[in-house]
Amino acid sequence: MLLQSLTLHNFGIYKGTHSVDLTVSNDKPVILFGGLNGGGKTTFLDALQLVLYGKHAKCSNRGNLAYGTYLASTLNRYVSKTEQVSLELTFSHTTDTEAQTFTVRREWKIAKQVENSKDKVTVSCNGEHDQYIGEHWDEFVNEFIPMSLSDLFFFDGEKIENLAHPERSNELIKTGIENLLGLDLLSQLHLDLNNIERKRKAENLDTSVIEKVETCEADIEANNDIIEALSVEIAKLKNQQGKINVDINKARQKVRDSGAHLIEERDQIRFELGAIAQKLKDSLQQRVKLDAGIGPLGLIKPLLKQTHKQAVLEEQASEASALNKAIESYEATLLKSLEGQTLPEAARTALENSMASMATERQALANVESYVGLPSNLFNGLEAKLELDQQEREALIKEREILLEKKALFEKKEESIPDYETVKHVLSELAQFEAEFKNAQTLIKAKSAELEQAQAKHAVLNQRYTNLLTQQSKDTFEQKRSLQVVDHIGKLKETMQGFAKSLIKENIELLQDKITEKFIALTRKEQLISGVHICSTSFSLTLLAQTGEELSPSRLSAGERQLLAIAILWGLSEASGKELPTVIDTPLGRLDGKHRTRLIEGYFPFAANQVLLLSTDEEIMSDYYSKLKPAISREYHIRYNEQATTSTISEGYF
Repeated sequence: MLLQSLTLHNFGIYKGTHSVDLTVSNDKPVILFGGLNGGGKTTFLDALQLVLYGKHAKCSNRGNLAYGTYLASTLNRYVSKTEQVSLELTFSHTTDTEAQTFTVRREWKIAKQVENSKDKVTVSCNGEHDQYIGEHWDEFVNEFIPMSLSDLFFFDGEKIENLAHPERSNELIKTGIENLLGLDLLSQLHLDLNNIERKRKAENLDTSVIEKVETCEADIEANNDIIEALSVEIAKLKNQQGKINVDINKARQKVRDSGAHLIEERDQIRFELGAIAQKLKDSLQQRVKLDAGIGPLGLIKPLLKQTHKQAVLEEQASEASALNKAIESYEATLLKSLEGQTLPEAARTALENSMASMATERQALANVESYVGLPSNLFNGLEAKLELDQQEREALIKEREILLEKKALFEKKEESIPDYETVKHVLSELAQFEAEFKNAQTLIKAKSAELEQAQAKHAVLNQRYTNLLTQQSKDTFEQKRSLQVVDHIGKLKETMQGFAKSLIKENIELLQDKITEKFIALTRKEQLISGVHICSTSFSLTLLAQTGEELSPSRLSAGERQLLAIAILWGLSEASGKELPTVIDTPLGRLDGKHRTRLIEGYFPFAANQVLLLSTDEEIMSDYYSKLKPAISREYHIRYNEQATTSTISEGYF
């Protein structure tokens, strides 16, 4: 099935008639719609679903409205209440034998009593009106794109992250697999066989049992109504919970944008500032202590060296002065002892000259001026101690700089924290949504418990009904034959159940591989997971880490959960083997740049043979648009015209 055109007349924000060509080429499957929020993108998506599914369509703003009331609410508010609203969709459908073109037209007017408004469906096939298909369109549409599979092909990019939640994903996977394998037909056959079985057993009843059977049948019917009502209520609550979750994410973004999330950090920031102030005080005290010691001497290192040298000279002068008299006496005694000896004159002269020279040096040393008066050993280790002090001083200075930088950072954070009164409304809004989400969760839990009880009661009532039917039988040929039919029906049901289990197991393995392949392709993180596992009974999906352990979806980032939801949708739609279009509203909502690029390059061009993207001006723009351009077949701009009081769809993008 490929869409060819859609025409809207007086539908929602679209006044008058608006037609859009939706045909694509094989190598360019994408049709890109651009529009601001409130311009009519979601209305366009609602139109597609409404023209196909009528009262079963999952339209965005229907809520709990009765179908007639909802139809009346779709009339453009700037036209007369007597005007007609219509939607017309043309699409092609190819089977093994032939290709056919269908045109579906759904039109309605507002009734005097709004809730009684009704639509009329007409269908033509290959240009010829087909009354039978038109009258039974609700059944025929499931041949083209089953209602239960519509979530795989029509979805909102901002809301699909919820599908990554185990409870939502198992419902989608179960529905997808049952439709994929035709198990919904087996389920219907199972119900039909149950009816035949009951009818056959009823034929063998003794009249005394009939009253009990009728009472049991009434109980079963009443209990089935309860189960259906609870199922509908739970589905509505889950849908409401999904919408609230979107509101919570938006409210959290508002909190972050306003800086309100920092209010909780105010006390911590002040504590950090106090700790930094104490560290700065301690650092200053250490500096003072350091500078009160020998530290200042480091400023006069050259003078210290000179002083040390002078102290050494003064010690040597003192020693020379003390030794000079003893040496002179020794030298005089030596010369006198040499007088009676035959010592050559030259040698004697040389000896006297040498003694005179040494005496001169000693005298010069002894004559050194003494003004320091300090022992030279006082300077031992002083230079090393000054070096250590300098290193400690530099470390304290560096620590102080780091502390001042941290202080400036925390002060800046403290300044950015808004006053509570200015953001009180934002925090209150978030708290309200979170409370609503919790209430919805509590209600779902309570209703689910009621549903379990009703289902348990259903099993008990069915068993009681079966016991009553088999309680008594009449020994006639027809009754024996009925019992034989009942026995065969039981065996047939067992065979069908076994066949269904085998089919499910075989195709779940295929689906597991598909979802794993798509998720890894979208995330480009082969080490993130090793695969996925789908339970063949509950259809719950479990992520498997590289170690083989289970990985909770909560461990994934919001962007990765959205990619997982897309991988589930993509895997199911590809496994279905159906040639169906994919329509995505807000395709890049709430994704960061990296994950947006993954979808642009790895998903949109390959999602289906026809892909309709409804984007805002903050999504597919600039580089994203350039990367997607080779796959784009048509571009449209949806904008609201204030003067004409209608949204228009024109060719071209933003």
